Amino acid sequence: MLHTARHLSLACVEILVQLDKSELPRDYVWSWAELRVTPSNLEWSDLSHVSSCQAAGQAWVDTAGQLAIQVPSVVIPEEFNVLLNPPHQEYAALVWSQ
Repeated sequence: MLHTARHLSLACVEILVQLDKSELPRDYVWSWAELRVTPSNLEWSDLSHVSSCQAAGQAWVDTAGQLAIQVPSVVIPEEFNVLLNPPHQEYAALVWSQ
């Protein structure tokens, strides 16, 4: 599963809460790809329990039925991260910016 964000600013925040600034590689870059459709939202029972979120994400990947799905950011719940499913048949057709 590839974790992405709907906005570059959210992607930066998601990284900064996980790593110390000194841990970021000097050659760190960003890229974007346009999806043909807006992903639906992943549903699960309790956002506050990591195991519930992980189980819902794993079940979604196991079905391989969708290329992408939106999940609320734990850092900023009003914003969305987008999970991409590399085994999905449409994944290879994504065109990434350089």
